[in-house]
Amino acid sequence: MRTALQEAGIDYESADTNWLPTMEVPVDAETAKKVLRVVDALEDSDDVQNVFTNADIPDEVVAEIG
Repeated sequence: MRTALQEAGIDYESADTNWLPTMEVPVDAETAKKVLRVVDALEDSDDVQNVFTNADIPDEVVAEIG
């Protein structure tokens, strides 16, 4: 894919693959705090390379939990 994009003259930021959820789950402030604590704990582990979630945290909730 990278070669085809380069040959077509299309610029791109990254050739890495990413996991994107097909269904996101909206969460409230309390659940968002829990999800973010788990994500932070997993990211701190040396054995974990990437962390993905399908939690959809609305901007209002992000502002609320700071």
